[in-house]
Amino acid sequence: MSKKEKKEVTEETVEKEAQPETEITEKKEASSSETDQLKNQISELEQEANKWKNDYYKVFADMENLKRRLKTEHENALKFMMQDFATDLLPVVDNLERALSQETTEENQAFVKGMEMIHNQFMEILKKHGVEQIEALGKEFDPNYHQAVMMTSEEGVPSNVITEELQKGYKLKDRVLRASLVKVNE
Repeated sequence: MSKKEKKEVTEETVEKEAQPETEITEKKEASSSETDQLKNQISELEQEANKWKNDYYKVFADMENLKRRLKTEHENALKFMMQDFATDLLPVVDNLERALSQETTEENQAFVKGMEMIHNQFMEILKKHGVEQIEALGKEFDPNYHQAVMMTSEEGVPSNVITEELQKGYKLKDRVLRASLVKVNE
């Protein structure tokens, strides 16, 4: 090979080597821009997935709260469904107790005994369904259960203690149907 031929071969080799580098650089640039686009798409998709996941968690939490609230409302509805009915029966209990507080004679003793049995049975049925009398006499005044209508000043009785019950109070489970009307010591 002559020098001229060697020079031509070398130039061709250099040209061939220069072309792939340009192509590689162009491919790298194209690849780099495609990579950036793909990274941007991935980032957008991840953000969208996070948004959907957050929305799912919010809806799930809302559903759990709704389920819990409905369960509580249902339990309260079952627990207190007899409230109006029981409240309507309280005057009947009062009248029975007034009738039983009258003096008994030999003539009406059997009648009074029957009324006592009816009263006891009636009170057992109310108790079975959660209606109970609020204890008042001798207890400390509690505005949640008692309504003070009179004040007295009795010696030997502590302050704020109920000395007389004027009308019995009743509660259904833990809810007051009617507060006791009471006289309280000052």
